[in-house]
Amino acid sequence: MATKREQTLEQARIARVAADPAPFAEAARPGGWTGFRYYRLHGSPRIYYSAYGGDRLASLTERLVEAPKGVDTWCIFDNTASGAAVADALHMQRLLSAH
Repeated sequence: MATKREQTLEQARIARVAADPAPFAEAARPGGWTGFRYYRLHGSPRIYYSAYGGDRLASLTERLVEAPKGVDTWCIFDNTASGAAVADALHMQRLLSAH
């Protein structure tokens, strides 16, 4: 059952980000309006620095691919402090192209 907060977001057509690392369990999944999915990946375990690696990117890619047809889905890498975002994004792009 959706919480009051989730219902309010849905009614207002506001999507809630799925963040990594998530400060609490609910934040690991997209929420709110179901017409848009948004993932923001900050690097884990060291926020803004850590690269995700092949296995983790494959798992994240599956989450993106599972979005219902017609639902815009964004993924933004914010692990930029050590330059990992570009390599992670390019790796994920190759994984998505294989689907």
